[in-house]
Amino acid sequence: MGWVKNDFYTVKEEVKIHQITKIFEEEARELILKGLEERFGFIDPTYNPDLKSILHSYSQKGAIFLVGTYKNRVICTGAISYEEPGIGRVERMSVLKEFRRTGVAKIMMNHLESWAMQEGYQQLVLETNSNWHSAIEFYQNRQYHLYLNDGECSYFSKNLI
Repeated sequence: MGWVKNDFYTVKEEVKIHQITKIFEEEARELILKGLEERFGFIDPTYNPDLKSILHSYSQKGAIFLVGTYKNRVICTGAISYEEPGIGRVERMSVLKEFRRTGVAKIMMNHLESWAMQEGYQQLVLETNSNWHSAIEFYQNRQYHLYLNDGECSYFSKNLI
């Protein structure tokens, strides 16, 4: 694709974050599933019903699904869904393997948090597997606070106001 790891400043400057459209839906689904397969070693298609129709799943009030594109290719995703009044849930944070550690996840999270504040959310929550140390470190560096670890999952929250 012509991208070299040393060009991460270019990626950060040129990544475009926007709401998902039909043209990027399949590519976003594949990126997320590929990331899950890397983490788990397999994919259980019944475990991700929201990915069957991302556009429909995240078209509800209080929800958004964003994609980050670089050179017209989806390289990261992120979403927020309605949890309860004033609280949104961060979901589907994923970055294509060769673009990890370039800062695009931070850019995606900034866009999600800005959108959430505009929507009136006062808090965001999320969960990740307890053995996904890079994800946990990312969320902690973004001021998400661990409020529960049940051994399998780590649960985080962040106050936006």
